Amino acid sequence: MQRKKETETSETEKPWELHEQSLVSVLSESHYSPREFAEALGSPTFMELLKSIQAGALPWIKALFKAKVYSHVPRLNRRFAKECGLGLFAKRCWEIQSYTFSYRSQTVDGREQTLSGRVTFLHHKDKSIPHQAKTISLHTHQAFFNPLWAPLHSLMFVPLKVMWDSVVIEPDLQKWGITHGVEYDGGGSAIHMCRQLADCVVAALEVMRQHGVSLAPDGYTTNWGGSQGSMPTLYFAKWYDTEAPQWFKETLRLRSSFIVEGVSIVPELTKFFYRDARDFHLKPVTIVGYLKAFTQEQLGGYKPEEFVPQWWLDHTFNVNGKEITFMDAVCHYIPQAMHPLSETITSFAGLVAPDMLTEDGQVDLDCPKIRAWLDCLGKHNDMSGWTPAHDVFIAHAPKDDMLPYQYAYDQYRAISNEGQNPKVHMLAVPSMRLIPHGGMNPHFIIAFMAQIIMSFVENPEGMQKLFKPVK
Repeated sequence: MQRKKETETSETEKPWELHEQSLVSVLSESHYSPREFAEALGSPTFMELLKSIQAGALPWIKALFKAKVYSHVPRLNRRFAKECGLGLFAKRCWEIQSYTFSYRSQTVDGREQTLSGRVTFLHHKDKSIPHQAKTISLHTHQAFFNPLWAPLHSLMFVPLKVMWDSVVIEPDLQKWGITHGVEYDGGGSAIHMCRQLADCVVAALEVMRQHGVSLAPDGYTTNWGGSQGSMPTLYFAKWYDTEAPQWFKETLRLRSSFIVEGVSIVPELTKFFYRDARDFHLKPVTIVGYLKAFTQEQLGGYKPEEFVPQWWLDHTFNVNGKEITFMDAVCHYIPQAMHPLSETITSFAGLVAPDMLTEDGQVDLDCPKIRAWLDCLGKHNDMSGWTPAHDVFIAHAPKDDMLPYQYAYDQYRAISNEGQNPKVHMLAVPSMRLIPHGGMNPHFIIAFMAQIIMSFVENPEGMQKLFKPVK
């Protein structure tokens, strides 16, 4: 499960450019009636988590999704019947189709890698009839507690947007899908996650072409993401405005982006994690989880292993017949190896190497290793030099104490030119603290519920009706 990686400081990243073909193969396909689709939304393991948090709410959530699906059916019946040349009372001639696929992209440390994703759309049952979708919805997912929540394995909730006749494209990204247990978590690099999203979009467009589905001439694209998927979603908005090739822009026609519960100036948020002496069982992921995706050169000459206590490297586990260290378990996200030891960490001494601590046991933010790590994160999440040309909606809960609101607001101020750019909007998400959380950090509840809420809204602009605008 552990992969080898060169650590010489002379290593350099390969240049990246978006190619017009990235699809490797289609891995699976599913066909749903509206009723079957409503039943399929949400991973079974995710539904079990919701049940453990609030069992009484689960039937209401399922009923709400069914009602939302069925509310679109009459309009879609009429539209597809017209396309088919059938009468109004003809048998339903359309269905929901969902395809998982593999595609070529590049990892954070610059290697070529095959990743996976999903595309879901409405289509005629008669495949000889082409269909032009109204919109395309890109969704970059949040962090998962279970690998089976990844798009490769389940629909989760955002594919509900197909009922507005939108094509929904979702990358697994590095670490999830077909690379789970193979690749380290790349979430520390918004730049590379953006690249993986763009390559996924190109592959999804090819799957659409193979099945006679395209974006209507007057159609457009929206861009959605939350929690860990927030910074890649925001960086995609920047990349689209500043670097995307013209053919890509002409194909997608990006109109707006919505990003919830994860936007920040990343080095500053990371400093907060190093200062905040709470929730130590969560800190292995927030402090160490991204390190092994980077090379020694990217980390300013330091090996990833130099950032953690020795016991992180001495404790090993057998996972699927391979020995991995505790650090590998954290950076791959292997829950069965990671969680028991995470619960034993009660101080910063259990999280970082001894030479990164002050005499009183706090993290020394002036330590050369920390400065190198913060420099690396700054480079890989740099939003400077961008004046957003399309609407960008940043939403965050003022009472989120895991990812404090101030860090999201600071990024909003930075990219909006201190609030002067009318294309950039800040929204306040209700804290949802009244929802029982079963011991889970409220941030995760807020992020989960925000994903469900944005599944029910057609465009990012509509989120202004649900979340209060902030000046």
